[in-house]
Amino acid sequence: MNFKIGDLVRFVDEPIEGHITSIQPNDIVGVTDDTGFEIPVPKSKITLVHGNMRMPEDDLDELPRFTNQPFVDKGIYLGIAGEQQGGLAKFYLINETSYELLVSISSLAGAKTIGLFVQSIPRNDFAQCYTANFSSIGQWPTFYIQIIRHCPTEQTLVQPLSKEIRIRFSDLGHAKERVEMLQEKVWLFELDKKEEDIGIDKLKSHFISHRPKRS
Repeated sequence: MNFKIGDLVRFVDEPIEGHITSIQPNDIVGVTDDTGFEIPVPKSKITLVHGNMRMPEDDLDELPRFTNQPFVDKGIYLGIAGEQQGGLAKFYLINETSYELLVSISSLAGAKTIGLFVQSIPRNDFAQCYTANFSSIGQWPTFYIQIIRHCPTEQTLVQPLSKEIRIRFSDLGHAKERVEMLQEKVWLFELDKKEEDIGIDKLKSHFISHRPKRS
């Protein structure tokens, strides 16, 4: 079986689960469990755990139900949980909008990509989409994230969202924020933030207003 970084796997001979955080020679992969330690193991000794990367103890029935609420069109985030000293970083795609999201995440290298995650995320829900070690933050991939926003009721047309994001050590300098649906604090990166459009008229106004005055 072909495994990839971020896959949730279970050991065949031991009661251990974790995420693949490295691909090593001789059909060996590194699996990091919740303690933050990476364990080298042959591919033949693990099996893939299917699903949206929620742990079995997660109680999905406790997720809040939203009915007759105002429509929320903003609030899509990439969240990173974990302690930098603890080893394991867990990446979440967080949907605080009223849209259902169809999400594809790939690693980007030049003009080539490798798929890492694809899933539909209901409104006001989340999914774990990747894992890595904090010790290798300099080797984390550039993520290419594509999102289609879907709603069964009539809404204003929105274009699919495409975004490249590379997380560096300096990006984790701001404080974590608590996300109630995760029940923990994470570093948040807003994906659907509207980029300011600096048009030609604004540029002209800026340069004219800052032009040195002649004596």
